Amino acid sequence: MSYKRFNNLVKMTLDDLYLGNPKTLSDLKENIYNIVEMEAPLTLNTLKARLREAFGVAKISQKALDIIMEDIKELGLKTTDNFYDIVLWPKSGVFDIDELREGDRLIYDIPYQEMVILASSLSLSGEKLYRAILAHFGLQVLTQKALDYLRFIETKL
Repeated sequence: MSYKRFNNLVKMTLDDLYLGNPKTLSDLKENIYNIVEMEAPLTLNTLKARLREAFGVAKISQKALDIIMEDIKELGLKTTDNFYDIVLWPKSGVFDIDELREGDRLIYDIPYQEMVILASSLSLSGEKLYRAILAHFGLQVLTQKALDYLRFIETKL
């Protein structure tokens, strides 16, 4: 199965967000809701990347992130921990995942529930498991952050 992306983002500006423009505040909530509904489960980092597209910026400021986090709460979206980040789920709640959704995501931006499916299918452990997961994603370099995350994944097997 492939990772499905919500592609109809409403474009916004950070200036309008900071000024409290009602349309921008509404558009932000709509974008968050639609992204999470289609792409869940997804990490907060992935949501921020998607919202950067809507804002046309390279980075989400702490002020914007505070507004985003408040909107997540107001929308009633569910969250769970994912080692480095939180995972966002739709308002209906956490659901079982039965396969890895292939797509353009960083290893540590894939919720551990999906990574466990891949790791279990490989029947390996330690360094061999980590290298096999890297190979699955077409990667060769194992960063410290990815290594830490893969070690966490291994504890979930």
